[in-house]
Amino acid sequence: MQKDIFSNQFWEEAWKNDENTQDKRMKRAGLGDPHAPGFEKWAENFNKNSFTEESQKRTKRIMDWVEKQTGSFSNLSILDIGAASGVFSIPFAKESAKVTSLEPSPILHDMLKDNAKHYGVKVATINQSFEDMSVEDLGTHDLVFASMCPAVTTWEAVKKAIDIAQKYVYVSLIAGPKENSIVDEVVAFLGVESQEMTADMYYLLQLLYFNDYTYETLIERHTQHNDKSIDDVMQQLPQWLKEVEVELDEQQLTSVEQYLRDKYGDNVPVVTGGKFGKVLIHV
Repeated sequence: MQKDIFSNQFWEEAWKNDENTQDKRMKRAGLGDPHAPGFEKWAENFNKNSFTEESQKRTKRIMDWVEKQTGSFSNLSILDIGAASGVFSIPFAKESAKVTSLEPSPILHDMLKDNAKHYGVKVATINQSFEDMSVEDLGTHDLVFASMCPAVTTWEAVKKAIDIAQKYVYVSLIAGPKENSIVDEVVAFLGVESQEMTADMYYLLQLLYFNDYTYETLIERHTQHNDKSIDDVMQQLPQWLKEVEVELDEQQLTSVEQYLRDKYGDNVPVVTGGKFGKVLIHV
């Protein structure tokens, strides 16, 4: 057993067979499906929050970290996987990078094109998923970029990204349990058992090491404090709970809503966050 731990095969199989990784958990919960009910409203909220002052500070912080390793983004060809509405694609384009954005959701893809036009930048967009496109179709790019992207949460997907990168691959993943104060309260109030998601970053770092890649990594803890209306909390609660594999019936949801109203009134303080890791792989 001791010998197996120091083998590449051990860690490949461990990541592949772990039932609590982000990829498997999201698929079981039906999260991230662009055709699922409620996705359009989620996309609208995501887009609205992607270009706030706080979000832009986060984007700049990540881009500055990458730029320290890569040098200037000017004229760098970048493939942004799971680009959503352009939270990174547009700032990269503003830095004179040659950006290709890959986004499978038609709703987010349209938002991305509208945002690129609004901000006066040129971005080539592809309305397809990373999983469905071949290495040949994707072409090669100086930097392949995947920030908290569900499509790049397996070793197979990371290797595919490496195959199309000429210089660098950036991947960010969960590096520890997600934090959500309301989920913690609800689980305790109902006395139900939750299941934390595996930190995929742990597997990724092991496999990069065993495959002799050179890379930089940074793991940080971030939290956000927001006041949300009770209606917003109850609308988002089922999805939050799905992330820890908890589903409530109507009676339980009614009970939870009454509990939150009695404790907080119409506005609920919500603390979300967790540990997140970023890796820049040198190809």
